[in-house]
Amino acid sequence: MKLFRLRRPGLAVVTLALLGAGSAAFQAPDNTPATYILTRLQAFYNEAPPEVSYLHTNQVAYAAGETLWFKAYVLNGQSHQLDSMSRVLYVDMVAPNRQVAFRRTLSLRGGLAEGDIVLPDTLAQGVYTLRAYTSWMRNQGEELFFSRRVPVWQASVGASEVGSVGARAATVAATARRNARLLEASRKPDVQFFPEGGEYVAGLQTVLAVKATTASGQGLAVSGHILDEQDQQVAAFSTPALGMSSLGFTPAAGRRYHARVTLPDGTTATYPLPAVQPAGWLLNVREIGGNYQVYIRHQVAAGAAPAPETLRLVAHVRGMPVFVGEGKIAGAETYQASIPKAKLPAGLLHITVFDGQQVARAERLVFVPEEQGLQVTLTPHKPTYRPREAVTMQVEVRTPTGEPAPAELSMAVVSTAGLPATGTTDATMQSHLLLTSELRGYVENPGYYFRNPNATTRRALDDLLLTQGWSRFVWKELLTNTPPNAEYVFPAEQALSLGGQLIRPNQKPVPNGSLTLLQKDAKALTVGNANAEGYFLFLGLPAQDTTKVLLQARTDKGKSNVLIKLNELWPAPTKLLPVPLLPTSTSPPPEIVAYGQRSRRQQVLEKQFRPDSTSGIVLRNVTIQGQRQLPAHDPRSLHGQASNVLDLSKIPNANTYTNIFDLLQGRVPGVTVTRSGYSYQVLIRGISSLSGSSQPLFLLDGMPMLDADGLLGIMPNDVERIEVLKGAAAAIYGSQGGNGVIAVFTKRGGSADASRSPAAGILVRTLPAFYRARQFYAPHYAGASSPKPDPRTTTLYWLPRLQVPASGNAQVTFYASDQGGTFRAAVEGVSGGGQPVVAETSLAVLDQK
Repeated sequence: MKLFRLRRPGLAVVTLALLGAGSAAFQAPDNTPATYILTRLQAFYNEAPPEVSYLHTNQVAYAAGETLWFKAYVLNGQSHQLDSMSRVLYVDMVAPNRQVAFRRTLSLRGGLAEGDIVLPDTLAQGVYTLRAYTSWMRNQGEELFFSRRVPVWQASVGASEVGSVGARAATVAATARRNARLLEASRKPDVQFFPEGGEYVAGLQTVLAVKATTASGQGLAVSGHILDEQDQQVAAFSTPALGMSSLGFTPAAGRRYHARVTLPDGTTATYPLPAVQPAGWLLNVREIGGNYQVYIRHQVAAGAAPAPETLRLVAHVRGMPVFVGEGKIAGAETYQASIPKAKLPAGLLHITVFDGQQVARAERLVFVPEEQGLQVTLTPHKPTYRPREAVTMQVEVRTPTGEPAPAELSMAVVSTAGLPATGTTDATMQSHLLLTSELRGYVENPGYYFRNPNATTRRALDDLLLTQGWSRFVWKELLTNTPPNAEYVFPAEQALSLGGQLIRPNQKPVPNGSLTLLQKDAKALTVGNANAEGYFLFLGLPAQDTTKVLLQARTDKGKSNVLIKLNELWPAPTKLLPVPLLPTSTSPPPEIVAYGQRSRRQQVLEKQFRPDSTSGIVLRNVTIQGQRQLPAHDPRSLHGQASNVLDLSKIPNANTYTNIFDLLQGRVPGVTVTRSGYSYQVLIRGISSLSGSSQPLFLLDGMPMLDADGLLGIMPNDVERIEVLKGAAAAIYGSQGGNGVIAVFTKRGGSADASRSPAAGILVRTLPAFYRARQFYAPHYAGASSPKPDPRTTTLYWLPRLQVPASGNAQVTFYASDQGGTFRAAVEGVSGGGQPVVAETSLAVLDQK
């Protein structure tokens, strides 16, 4: 393990010549402002490369008591290839009350990890948020974390099956939903208007996007009219169920506009439009044939001379430049540019207009579809199966030209007779990589835009991009000479870390303070220094199991008046997806009740018959006959029970000794103290060191001292106790404790409890370990039949690691359960070239006769 001082990671430089499709689309001359823009853009992706996380879950909704299985992918935000920059991933499941209900810390291997969350059968009903992020991703804000809404249902079932717990939970949940619904109804929906390109300029016809949402952020179908300050109607609009649409509109100078909107309940509400600007830029983008046509106009303020204005047009996809243009515009002129669609990378095309002073004046997002995506097929070897029959699925991945493509995938096979959910419009690897991973704000039903692309979904997607903001950087900040990651404080973790800042009681930083980290389980001691601002970071902490560490800090002059302020390992959930309300009624819908009954039966059977389920022996009543008070733990100490303890309060006249060594002499068996001049030597007999030294390790309130002389200034009157550790008791301190340990603990305060409070400059923490994923129970029926029932009724099969080799073909075999019906098999993942892989099929299992 080592101390890390928040330095930037070394990264390979990618030149523009490697950009393929983008490099042929333009030729930017050297030493021009356009070249500088491209250089800064490239620097961002080189020095602060974004990461993208994604979780593929076995289901999109759950019943309480089920297990949520997931596969985690972390990819490079530009190439979309599996990323190895970070090796630690954090996964949170946040409850509707914004409290973290479950948390997993995962070890990433080649950008991959797997995990699970067992949902208790008493879990409160509601819409939870599942999110995944690395430490590095925290530098750009939690809006870039992968987030997925996960509905969890509590269904009332018969008492003979699972008792009344589910019914009571459903009643409580229904009451909470009714109360929340009343609150929702009392809050006014939100309707916003967004001019294309960002500016709303008088006299220039612009595309005006409309976004209508409920108070909880869900899309809302509304209709309305735009009126001026004299209530004269100038335009009309309406939005579909997702709440977004657009219209053409030319604002007049000096006018103020508002919208009168008819809401779904028949009431009307008034909303203001953006203020009309007397001058500004207009950016309009249209897809015409095989090109994106760009139209730019510039309006000067009334009375100003229409001098020619220099403009630069830059277009890129995930930092890969695809077009650069430069020109002048004056008066009523329109600057036009044509960006060929052919060979553009799939994803969000960012089109930005800069003025002559390198200021970004207008920006537009356009979606570039995968015109020729991967050809992925998922084929069962037969259409129907008998209960417990082997099911063989063939997975094939091909490039658009028919060449085989390797891929890293995960597979889920789930009953279609499940919870009502928007499974067909939920996020997939495709929608996340190409769309939502680069957008700030919530995108409702992202899968809708990809599942069956047509003219309607393309128009809806364009309306979405007119209302959403991009997320990666701000041009104003990027076009400075400051390194793109200069403000980054969270490292790309290669292992679990412990970081923070040393501060004084007045909250001012302690520069260049010294730190000592003692690990109990690793039996290791690490020393280092904080930087000039007091920040420090220890990397390489053990992560196979939870471990306790003691961190001690001193000023650069050895003073202990230091406070240790640790970084939060997990950021508090402050910017979550809007949480919708589950359907409100006095009892759950019939399909929820039916699903809950099946799920609870499965849970009961699993506990009874599954070989991997947790089982135990119920003991008879036990009568407690006595108690013993355990000594309170001193946070300054990492070791357990000492070999010998000297309690100075029990030693008569202890305060009359001149130092602790005179007091120690002759009081501990096997410990010899000798004096030579003003120095003392301590020897613990029977212990030898490989280094040849006989000196034990001296600790003062947990802080290692160089030698015995460091304790000479400690008066016995200030000491609470002295502990001596020999042999195995000293093993926690590793080789430094090979000659034994003399640990001195000072008094702190006058009360008896004061000695139990943390000492100045000392902090003890229990650090988490990497979560070890459970294995999905998948029985094999190739041999003799089993009389035990097969409880798999919801998720039939879950395979987190499905590797498609270079041949482009893989085969998966599993067994059907006793449950008949139709099952949906789905694979998600990414190819070796960074293209998203999404495919699904169905298979039927016959009912038992």
